[in-house]
Amino acid sequence: MYIQENLTTTPHEVPGCSWELPDALAEKFYRFGAFAKLVLNDDRSAIADIVEDTERRGAHEKARARKAQERAEQEAEQERARKQAALEKQGVAVMARSMFRSTAAAMSADDVIRCRALAEEWAPGAFAVGDVRTEDGAPYRCCQAHDSTDNPDWNPKAAPALWAPYHGATPETALPWSAPTGAHDLYKAGECMVWTDGSVMRAKRDTNFSPEEAPSDWVAS
Repeated sequence: MYIQENLTTTPHEVPGCSWELPDALAEKFYRFGAFAKLVLNDDRSAIADIVEDTERRGAHEKARARKAQERAEQEAEQERARKQAALEKQGVAVMARSMFRSTAAAMSADDVIRCRALAEEWAPGAFAVGDVRTEDGAPYRCCQAHDSTDNPDWNPKAAPALWAPYHGATPETALPWSAPTGAHDLYKAGECMVWTDGSVMRAKRDTNFSPEEAPSDWVAS
């Protein structure tokens, strides 16, 4: 009995076959798909039957399962690597934030501004002079020890007597203008700020006044 294997064409286009496939056998052919076996009579004059090539299907399913397993293992390894990288990144970030907290009080204003992403966001609590917190992305230093646990409104913007904004000394570290309230937060000579029109201004001398109030105290930087 002759067997034609691995058929991938339609019944009427099977290589070497010139007969038409009966509807009943065509249904089998389509059902078995690429795993059909065309069984001919001994003299190859007619189709005896179409059967499923279970051996080929089994090999195909094993190969597909093996590929799926390999893919799952690869994805699991990628996920492990991603988690490991995330943990390492988190560890570096924790270490950087810890180092920033311990050294921020001694850092220059420019360095604090550049590293402000490492500072903690302000929240009510006990603070010592030199502590650094951010509010709306701007860094502030504690200039008077206090405990705001029971006073949640003592945030840096609302309590300028307790907190002073940092002033950069370069155009790159200049922050938006913040009106001074006293000697502790005035702009010192050489410090920069971004004025309301977007221009960077540098203080020519220590000043509590804006460019509008005292134009002679400022120069474009």
